[in-house]
Amino acid sequence: MRLASGSMTAAVDRLEKLELVVRKSSPADRRARVVHLTGEGKPLEVSCFERHAKDLEALMSALSQKEKEHLYGSIKKLGLLAAERLSRQEVTANRTENKAGK
Repeated sequence: MRLASGSMTAAVDRLEKLELVVRKSSPADRRARVVHLTGEGKPLEVSCFERHAKDLEALMSALSQKEKEHLYGSIKKLGLLAAERLSRQEVTANRTENKAGK
């Protein structure tokens, strides 16, 4: 499943207009932009996360314990893979920056 990039861009545009996020260049990929929370956006992170967690718990109540464990295991596996890939990208970016600085 792919997110429509236009809808994501529009969402980030709205958050940027509200000064909740800023876009910065990616050190790993010059074509990419990274979205960072601003000082005004950080307090909202906690309240939004708490609300999101409550919503997920309510939805998860429809699953059996075995289904929940399987889903959690799958999500954990995906999260670990994403973290590993991000770490590799950061290492590559740091090497590139170090070579450019010499």
